[in-house]
Amino acid sequence: MQIVGLGLLIGTLATAREGSVAVWAVYAASFACWFVFHFLVENRPRAAGIALVLSAALPAATAGWAHDSTAVIMVSVVLGRFTAWHRPRTAALWMVVGGCLLLTLLTSAAGGAGLGDLAGYTVMLLLLTLLGLNQRQYQLRAHQAEQLLDQANLMQQEQAQVAVLGERARIAREIHDVLAHSLGALTVQLKAADSLLDNGDIDGARARVQRSNRLADDGLAEAAAAVAALRDDVIPLPDMLADLVEHFGRDHHTEVRLTTSGTVRPLPSGPVVALVRAAREALTNAAKHAPGGAVTVALDYGTDQVRLEVCNDIPRPKFVDDGPPVSGYGLTGMRERLALVGGTLETGPDDTQRSWRLAVEVAT
Repeated sequence: MQIVGLGLLIGTLATAREGSVAVWAVYAASFACWFVFHFLVENRPRAAGIALVLSAALPAATAGWAHDSTAVIMVSVVLGRFTAWHRPRTAALWMVVGGCLLLTLLTSAAGGAGLGDLAGYTVMLLLLTLLGLNQRQYQLRAHQAEQLLDQANLMQQEQAQVAVLGERARIAREIHDVLAHSLGALTVQLKAADSLLDNGDIDGARARVQRSNRLADDGLAEAAAAVAALRDDVIPLPDMLADLVEHFGRDHHTEVRLTTSGTVRPLPSGPVVALVRAAREALTNAAKHAPGGAVTVALDYGTDQVRLEVCNDIPRPKFVDDGPPVSGYGLTGMRERLALVGGTLETGPDDTQRSWRLAVEVAT
């Protein structure tokens, strides 16, 4: 726009048939204001806008006394550049265009221009103004597109940061659960060994220490498995549950049976870790509250969910139905973990009142 406008102004002035020195002085002032605009447009846009308005208003005020249409052409070119500028507001834009058009027509009519000339001047002014408006709309759309792109990039950065923080929190939660479980069991075994040593039971203390060594090894293995799952190096869920059931049956001398139904399919790391932790918590509670009772673990792959159910038998004389169970820290943490992956948890006695049931469902 700047190059085309400058070329039109130079060509118009070079071909002008004007004999009045005063009119040439106005043309020179208008041309100088045009250059002032382009020098100030980046750093001082307000002063640049004033210079451009003067560049259009000066030839508009002398259009009636010029010997040819040079003044009208200059007004048209400058207005086209003004309307192409994205800085002025719409109200100011139309005020300047309307004012310069009116001033051009009034001075031309005062100078003796006919209706045909006035109509031609109006068409010329409006044509270049519309061309400038088209360029203005293009610049505004480009500016809006850049702003949207910047906002999208900023949103992506914020989402990435939120994802990183969420992943850190998830890793911290899983490692905390593994360490809390392992260290708690180690504490119990070591305290028991210390008590047996005080009573002189060397063999019993040795058995407790050996049990502590196995718990430490299992804790390290569980921590490694949790980290691997969180890094998406996920072992198939049935294999993880089979390994968990095998270790539980061997350590607690308890009959544990695992069944899998439905079409086995890969699952994201989040649901896998949550389901394995739920199974481990259910087995721990079974060993604590119903030692020696048979345990069944059922894994069912549904169409859009995976269900895990753990039931442990309780001898009839030991079972007392005293209302809803009071959830401890383990169940509370389990519910919170499942909620993060869109899962639900149900606990309570089954219909026979002879088994305690823990059921978990995770949408997939």
